[in-house]
Amino acid sequence: ASKLLDISVTDDYIESRWNMVGDLTGLPWKPRIDVIGRTKFWFRESNKNEGTTGDGGGLQVYFYDEAWEMPAGKALLQLITPTGKNNQDTQ
Repeated sequence: ASKLLDISVTDDYIESRWNMVGDLTGLPWKPRIDVIGRTKFWFRESNKNEGTTGDGGGLQVYFYDEAWEMPAGKALLQLITPTGKNNQDTQ
């Protein structure tokens, strides 16, 4: 599940901050991931001739960037740690 923690809008981009939590039940040790991150979406006016459907108005996302607030190594530890094995230490 994901939870939206914050959202901000500027003239150039929208930035969201979120928390993603889930159990990876497809793996035998059923690890739990709990990651806070952010995503930025840059947008521009949509052009009717760019292959859009409808009236061609509105905005179009042309670039996005995503980052987690934890080092990759700690995220990896969450993937190899069985559920219930003190996952809070991997934050």
